[in-house]
Amino acid sequence: MARLSELGVDFEHWCFACGRLNPSGLHLDFDVAANSATARYTGRQQHQGYDGALHGGIVTALLDETMGWAIFHQGIWGVTGKITVTFRRPVPLDEELIVTGTITKDRGRAIETSGSVARAADGEVLAEAQALFLRMPKDRRKELEQRYSRSGEAFERVRRAVAEEEQEHART
Repeated sequence: MARLSELGVDFEHWCFACGRLNPSGLHLDFDVAANSATARYTGRQQHQGYDGALHGGIVTALLDETMGWAIFHQGIWGVTGKITVTFRRPVPLDEELIVTGTITKDRGRAIETSGSVARAADGEVLAEAQALFLRMPKDRRKELEQRYSRSGEAFERVRRAVAEEEQEHART
């Protein structure tokens, strides 16, 4: 998988989930493959719900962002249209989690995704999600492309790295 921060994706912004400037944020980074993204995260006390458990809104944010990066790293600008989260077990604080997001179906304007939060130590799935992302209208996408002016170059590096990885897997 290709690590986005190592390929020059700019995280110097205020996004709650992936931005580095937000002191209360999650500061996620992603490993990406053709139709997926993965992040590692350890819940902190400031994101607690009930004692010792990550707040459900934070769990949802982890899933939403990771499923979003499954499409976004491909240069597709989208927004969440709908998300449904199923909580299987309390998500603990102070334990490493693996969050995955995968594209399940691209229907043109709408892209269906699935995701999960699992405990890294044993792989137990603690929460799962299904989401529908909508491609942004051209005018809004152009605004964002100007704001994040280096995104095109970074996404091209990401696409090349993912393609090289796929070719390597095909050879083995």
